[in-house]
Amino acid sequence: MSKLKQQIKNQINSGKLPRTQKLFNKVENYKVVSFDIFDTLLKRRVNKPEDVFQLMQLDIGKEVPNFKDRRINAERKARFSSNPKEITLDDIYNNFFGLSNQQRDYCKKIELKYEKEVLVPNRPIVDLFNECIRSGKKVFIISDMYLPLSFVENILNDLNIKGYTKLYLSSDKHLTKRSGLLFDLYLKENNLDGKNCIHIGDSWKSDYKNPKSRNISAIHIPKVNNNSSKKHLGEQYLDNFIYLNEVNKNMSDPYYKFGYEKFGPFLWGYVKWLHLNFKKENIKKVFFFSRDGYIMKKAYDLLYHDDIKDLYLEVSRRSLRVPVLWLNSNFENYINMISPSKLITIQSIFDGAGLDINNYKQLLIKYNFTKKSNFDRDEILENSQLKELYTELLPEILKKSKSEYKLLQQYLNQQGVSGKFAMVDIGWGGSMERYLTQTLNTLRIPHDIYGYYIGVADYYKKNVKEFPLKMKGYLFDFKNDSNAVDKRSSFVGLFESLFLEQAGSVENYKRESNGKVVSNRYPYEYLDNNKPTFELISVKKIQKGAIDFIKDVQRDFVLSNVLKFDSDELYQGIEQTGMQPNKEDLNLFANFHFYDEGRDDRLAAPAGLFSYIEHPKKLKEDFLVSRWKIGFMKKMLKLPLPYQKMYEQMRKLK
Repeated sequence: MSKLKQQIKNQINSGKLPRTQKLFNKVENYKVVSFDIFDTLLKRRVNKPEDVFQLMQLDIGKEVPNFKDRRINAERKARFSSNPKEITLDDIYNNFFGLSNQQRDYCKKIELKYEKEVLVPNRPIVDLFNECIRSGKKVFIISDMYLPLSFVENILNDLNIKGYTKLYLSSDKHLTKRSGLLFDLYLKENNLDGKNCIHIGDSWKSDYKNPKSRNISAIHIPKVNNNSSKKHLGEQYLDNFIYLNEVNKNMSDPYYKFGYEKFGPFLWGYVKWLHLNFKKENIKKVFFFSRDGYIMKKAYDLLYHDDIKDLYLEVSRRSLRVPVLWLNSNFENYINMISPSKLITIQSIFDGAGLDINNYKQLLIKYNFTKKSNFDRDEILENSQLKELYTELLPEILKKSKSEYKLLQQYLNQQGVSGKFAMVDIGWGGSMERYLTQTLNTLRIPHDIYGYYIGVADYYKKNVKEFPLKMKGYLFDFKNDSNAVDKRSSFVGLFESLFLEQAGSVENYKRESNGKVVSNRYPYEYLDNNKPTFELISVKKIQKGAIDFIKDVQRDFVLSNVLKFDSDELYQGIEQTGMQPNKEDLNLFANFHFYDEGRDDRLAAPAGLFSYIEHPKKLKEDFLVSRWKIGFMKKMLKLPLPYQKMYEQMRKLK
């Protein structure tokens, strides 16, 4: 029977909250409107009121062991002895045995603090409340709650819920809505006729049946909670925090929402992890590497203002790689430096040396290549024609490398890149840390580099053969964890797109007339005739959503100081989009252009399935260059298949 009752309760509390105007139309003809508070005017960022006690236990559990269960039992005892009258917070703590008077006062103070922290306006109902005030209606607030009257009044005032005639609180009147007696008092004290009144609340019995039985019209509103099925209190709280902020801010743009819901939590977790590691290693100087480090630094600077000096270093794989090519220019080393991809394009081979392939058309013809030629990584070192082409290019590569080396040296000296410092980048194999280490070694500049990344991929090994790099990954770390799993390889392009700086990649360096060395930037890929492309517009919205999330979190005591999250928990939103995309996800991101190593490809834009049946080699090529392989498969096949598992099996066949 209890299961059936719960199903009925869930049904009553389900559904979408009506729009403010629709609700106002229902109350328009009434002179007097009353509102419930909890789950009506206000929402808690927890699924159940008892979760507040769990949060308190995380805070004061050492001083008061097993706090949550003891607090629940104390309230149960207080209600049993006072039935049917409402209890007060003092009544509850008078039944909380095993505490000194000082501890009771302390716990009450902490409970009020946490109640204040988790309460937020329920914007659609608050908007209705304000509309009733503006239209000249007499507005009352009627609620069953054991918290003190002065505390509830202050909360309402702090949240700008003002202008009501009177607040009827069960803990103050010692009568409840649940029994109906609080409604009787409300009608009597204000000499009201129930037929002129309407009440709004979330409880089927207390806010709907009981007022109706007193000739008061009533509107039952669903709780419309996030209904998170996650068991972890922190995940539930974070989900509710995001959901309620989206409702209250009326977020509608899908890219902004993605940034707020999914990218923001992950970015927040990453910069918190960075700061923790900087403190642990006593690092006082940090360089965020362009371009992916731009949004990371922006997030970091929002949260931290201490003695750690953080700077933005304008570098790229190209700007660090080309100047060191002359130090080891053999063909195998060069190929290992340019790309970790299974399919290596001839475009990336020229780009890797800082050469424009369009200037070498005759050389391509000489060796029977075109601009679209590509090579399998497993076979490329045996390609004699490519080796000969590289040998012919080598004098030019060495000349360019040495000329750029001097300016790189001057830029690094100017920026203070020496001594003990951290470098922060997105990942994945540590090539930029390797190039920088190699350069500083050659220049005999003393250095102690700590590399921090979102992830350290399994191909980091090729970069630590000559240099014992200090690398650490947040989301996955093959260098320090033998059980690591690469959690972004199936949608790496989509993931990296989230971090785009709104400027072109660094090509090399130049000296200005004032003697300062600055970066030369390539034209920005996401400008078309000097106008932003839809990718640029979309990423700006995503990043704004992420930064706004971090600003909001900064103001939330519970998220900032009490709850702890691991990287997997904060990655779930991005991971769901990347590995289990729905139709909306594909619509948002599949057609994004992604530029890398001279290539311009869409993230997931397969040709038709029948086209690939006729041209299977084209399927292999398109799939290998796709930077969102799960999206590619889902968009091509359109069926609900285990795409991530399929991808993992294909990787094993490499």
